[in-house]
Amino acid sequence: MNYTTISNLPLITARTENDLIPIVQTGTTHSIKVEDLTREPVIDGGSVSGTTSIDLSVGRFFKFTLVDDIAVNFTGNKEGERFVFWVFAVGNNTITSMSVSGGDVYGPGGSIPNPANNKWNLYEAISINGDIVITGQDDFDVI
Repeated sequence: MNYTTISNLPLITARTENDLIPIVQTGTTHSIKVEDLTREPVIDGGSVSGTTSIDLSVGRFFKFTLVDDIAVNFTGNKEGERFVFWVFAVGNNTITSMSVSGGDVYGPGGSIPNPANNKWNLYEAISINGDIVITGQDDFDVI
């Protein structure tokens, strides 16, 4: 079995996602799938309403079902990271406010589109200078 050091990882870019990368830690060999380094899970936040906190340190892709009006508080944002929120709105619900610990939330024209009724809605965000910059697209439907 061939081993590589962390400093040589760029040399193994030709691997496929099912290949294993052996990692040696204190004499014990562990394996990591390349897939684990290239894909991130979608975190299912379930049904949300009221005041909801989203911990951005646990992932970058989130899915929610909006069952009532919501005020969102973001925590755990990391500089330069991008986030995606896939939201299904059950009924005619609105996003009443957004905040982030230690910063501000910015949207085009000072707002983002409220989710379309009984449709999927996509929100994308990036953390810049401790702030969250977010845009939204609404009314996604099956093609």
